[in-house]
Parts: sequence; C-alpha cells; structure tokens
Amino acid sequence: MSSRLRAPGIRLATTVLFAAALSTPTSALARALLHATLLRSTPAANSRVAKFPDAIRLVFSEQIVPELSQITLVLASGDSVRLKVANDPHDVHVLVGTSSVVGRPDGVIKVIWRVLSADGHPVGGNFSFAAGSTSAPRSPTPAVSSHATASTTPAAIPAPVPAVSPTAAPEDKPVPVVASLFRGVGLGAFMAGIGLLFFGITAGERRTLIPGAAVTSLITVGTLLLVAHAIAWLEHASPTMQLSGSFLSSVLSTTLGRIEMLRVALAVLTLWGIALARHRKIALVLGIGCLLVSGAVGHPAAIHPFIAVPTKAIHLLAGSLWLGGLLWLVWLVRCDSKACEIEAGRVSSIALIAVIAILLSGLIQTVLFLNAPSDLFRYDYGKLVFSKIAALVVLIGFGIYNRYKLMPSVAAVDAQRKMGRSVKLELAIITLVLMISGFLAYVPTPPPPQSAQTAVTQGP
Repeated sequence: MSSRLRAPGIRLATTVLFAAALSTPTSALARALLHATLLRSTPAANSRVAKFPDAIRLVFSEQIVPELSQITLVLASGDSVRLKVANDPHDVHVLVGTSSVVGRPDGVIKVIWRVLSADGHPVGGNFSFAAGSTSAPRSPTPAVSSHATASTTPAAIPAPVPAVSPTAAPEDKPVPVVASLFRGVGLGAFMAGIGLLFFGITAGERRTLIPGAAVTSLITVGTLLLVAHAIAWLEHASPTMQLSGSFLSSVLSTTLGRIEMLRVALAVLTLWGIALARHRKIALVLGIGCLLVSGAVGHPAAIHPFIAVPTKAIHLLAGSLWLGGLLWLVWLVRCDSKACEIEAGRVSSIALIAVIAILLSGLIQTVLFLNAPSDLFRYDYGKLVFSKIAALVVLIGFGIYNRYKLMPSVAAVDAQRKMGRSVKLELAIITLVLMISGFLAYVPTPPPPQSAQTAVTQGP
C-alpha cells in the first residue's frame, strides 16, 4: 500500500487519538470531589457552643490557598469581622481563622467563607452557629458551595447535620465563559503550533518545507490567548473582580499563581524564539516546557497531583503530536506530494505511539474524575465529556469515509473537492472540542457517592 493510501489510515488513527483528548481532567479514585468542598467546620453549622470560639476551623476536600482565602463573621449586632486566616500547620486542607473579636459576644454568628482551591477555582459559602445561651439556629443557612458543613463539636452539645444537598453546586461564581474559551482555544492553537514545529524540525532534508508562517501564527494566537486567559482567571479568582496590587502580590506568593505565571512566561518566550530570535529548536524546547507546566494547572493540581499532573502533561504532549502530524501532512499534500508520501510513514509511527499515550492517559484521567458511567448524563461535567466522546465518534466516521470512499478515487477532481470539505469539517469539529476542553477546566466534577460523602462528613 502506498504512503498516500496510508495517510487516511493515519488520519483515522489520529482521530482516535484525539478522542482520548476528550478526557482531559481527572477524578479522585476513592475520593472524587468537586473543586474545594467544605466537609466540616468547628464550630459546626447549626450548633451551639458555650462561648465565642478563639478560632474558626474549616476542613475542605482539597488543599486551600490561605493567601487568597477569606473568613468573615457577621455578629448578632450586624457588625462584620474579617479573620486572619492560615493553613493548619499539620493539614493543608484545613483553613483556620483566628478571631480578634473583643468581648466574646453571644448570639447567632454567621460565618461567610471564600477560598481558592489548589486547582485555581474560587468557592464560597456560609453557615451559622450560636454562642452562649442563645439557642442554635432553627434552620440551617444553606452554604452556597458546600456538600455539608457538619462537624465535631463539644461533647455536651450535639451538632445537627445541616440540610445541605450533597449535590449542591460548589461555586459562588458562574463558569467564566470568556476565560474558558481563551483557555481551550489558546492551548489548542499552541499545541498545534508546537506539534507542527516538531515534525518540521525532525523532517531531515525536508525540514526546508516547514510552514514557518503557519507555525508562527499558531504560536502567536496560542500565546496571546493564554495571556488573555491568565488575566481573565485572575479577575475570576479575585474577591473584588479587580486586579489590585495586593491581590497580584498574594497570587504570586502562592504555588498556584507562580505555576500559572510560569506557563504564560514560557509561552511568551516560545513566541520570542520563533518570531524574533528565529531559533526554531529553542522555541520547540520552550514550547514543550510550556505544555509540561500546563499539566500542573487546573484540577490535576488539587486531586492526586502525583498521578494527575504527569498524566495530563503526557496527554497534552501526545495531543500536540497528533495535531502537528495532521497539519504537517495536510501542508505537504499541498506543497510537495512526494515529500508527503515519504513523511507519511514517520508520522504514522509517531501517531501510533501518541494514540496509545492519549488513550492510557485519558483513561486514567476519566477514572480519576468520574464516579460511574452514569455521571456522563447526570452532571454538567459529565455531559461535556460525553459531548467530546460524541465528537470523537463523528471524527472516526470522517476517517472511515475518507479512507474507504474518497481515497480510492483521490485522483478525481470531485473526490479531491469532497476531501477538502471533509478536512474543513474535521477542523471545525476539532475547534469545537477544544472549546469544550476549556470549559471542562472550570466546570466542577461530579460529587462523590452519597455513601462516601456520609462517611467523610460524619466520621467513623
């Protein structure tokens, strides 16, 4: 079989590879949880304590960034008190707010909390408790973003479990549409540019055929959108929706903020390497570094990072090879059909490795983030994943159609015209999938099963 005839098979194989990209994020093996879920508190929601506490302790499902978190008390008098917060030195999942209230007032106290979890998503909620002789609140104040806020309280005072739905939405802000689009399309364009650059650099004597303008354009678009995403994410994470100097300083003092800024810096340096320095190999190394760092951004940074972060990095690199290989062959078909026949075998071999890598990493990530197949239909996150799976099926259909219907008569003008339309439709579907991927980074994953949640909130 000629290389020209193998090319559609490559497209079909790489289409399957892209499907693995349909499962970018992950789930927590035995503990699949939403962004950052409030598991319990001290004092507990709806409880009564003998005296005003010295500190408020909030236990979350994920590591919490204290520099970008807040706990505010609303006293019975109506006064608001902002607490000084820090992580428990023995547990990064615990946020401790130190009380500076004078006089230890009695009455019903409302606790309003807002945190930034390690995956970069702001989450907030509230609950109430009573101090002194005041009766505990008769009905719980529903937390905006927690599954449950029951906790251990003094032995003499029973703590009722608040009536908070275990499937309550965890976000106090809507999913940022603009930031999601910037992230998905920006990272996709950057991956395509780096993949295309890789195949061009490693093409031997055919490296002179590398489409420099296309590579530069893809990396430029990707970099600009990643910069725009970083700004949109900062606005989303800011409590006031404003990028003040103190807030930016707080962000840069956290591992989360430094990783996001490092990704942006590497993208900008990649653009510099390809557009200004015109050193393609340096640009390729910097671009690969940017994709590796991207593996530590988002959900994987908070849930089983030792598994999820390298898995996502492999996922992104393999996806970059898939996109780059497809674009490389499309380019060679137009500019040098002989070179395309020669390169088809090499691209096919690399694509096969990439397919395996994406399938395995995609499977791991899906197991980490979804509790059961039914989550594909019950939750927004699962529905988005299902949409990507449906897109995969369509892309596979295009590959089969091209391979068995169009390629046998590819020399015919009509077949070439149909092939062109098919490729355009494939690229349109891929663009849609990239947009969905951007939203997956911000949409909360499915909550844990009720039995597991009960065990977490009630304790042994």
